[in-house]
Amino acid sequence: MGAKPTVLVDTYIRRAAENSSPNSYKGLTMHALPGLHEFVAEKAVAYLPGGARVLDIAAGSGALSQRLLDLGFRVSATDFVRANFKLDNVPFITADLNEPFATTHSERYQGIIACEILEHLENPRHVARQCFQLLTPGGRMVLTTPNVDSPASKAAFLRFGTFVWFDDTRYEIDGHISPLTQWQVGKAFSEAGFTFLWKGSFGDAMRHTAGSPRLRLVAEMISRVSRLDPALTGEIFVAVVERPATTA
Repeated sequence: MGAKPTVLVDTYIRRAAENSSPNSYKGLTMHALPGLHEFVAEKAVAYLPGGARVLDIAAGSGALSQRLLDLGFRVSATDFVRANFKLDNVPFITADLNEPFATTHSERYQGIIACEILEHLENPRHVARQCFQLLTPGGRMVLTTPNVDSPASKAAFLRFGTFVWFDDTRYEIDGHISPLTQWQVGKAFSEAGFTFLWKGSFGDAMRHTAGSPRLRLVAEMISRVSRLDPALTGEIFVAVVERPATTA
């Protein structure tokens, strides 16, 4: 019998007992960069029909679920740690996203939100296939993950051998086990059957160079020679994908 998937949630479980942090929505802690939930919600409003059935995967405390509820969506949620989820008015299913989690849902969704979860999982292709199954034809998904293609992250790799958000500290404290390039995310979701409707990024591309002139210099040099669209160089990669309404 093989070993179980790597799931690092000890710190996350401890956070379940904490009071809300300054980075919160209606008293619910947001496990994301300030402003990212708002950005994701804007994409949901732009790309999903009003009142759509939406699944918030890796829902954390429920901060993003509550925000989506407030925008008129019909929300369900799933996460590995039930104790962290604080909402009683949202259907919740406990699930390990490394496993076949689509089978635990009796309904299909018009939208899925996957905010800051791919980096915690072993196999992005598995997640993409499972989400494809959970969506109705024409359903859409908003996904985010730390952007290892940003100039600062590439510079960190050149200097330290690890990307921004992916070192031993982030591995143990945040459970970031899988750095994914935009190319990898594109392949995983395209091969699962999705089409990309929009790609972009969020956050300051150079934030992690603050206080390190050498790192900043390397990042600026990378930025000058890079052929990557500037819109894709922020700290967090964000994309909207669609399950086609019809199949060929």
